[in-house]
Amino acid sequence: VALDDDGRVLGYVGMHHLADEGYITNVAVSPVARRQGVARALLGAFDDYARAHALARVTLEVRMSNAAAIALYESVGYVRDGVRPGFYRHPMEDAAIYSKYY
Repeated sequence: VALDDDGRVLGYVGMHHLADEGYITNVAVSPVARRQGVARALLGAFDDYARAHALARVTLEVRMSNAAAIALYESVGYVRDGVRPGFYRHPMEDAAIYSKYY
């Protein structure tokens, strides 16, 4: 969780850790805090966690249309591994699978 100086939540991330892999379940940033480095800082915390726990990789899915998120993930070292057709509902959309290897 990322908090501002007054203790308000700016953003959060969730991850499952199983064996030597992590799976990011969500990355969320408050609309008022977007484009201020919050998501980048939270992903950096996952990098620290991954290294401290000897993870081999961390994976995530992202909507194919979410260009801002894809640009962020690629800028911090995630690479596209594949596509999950029809992964998202409401609206239906494919997911790009991204991984970061350690």
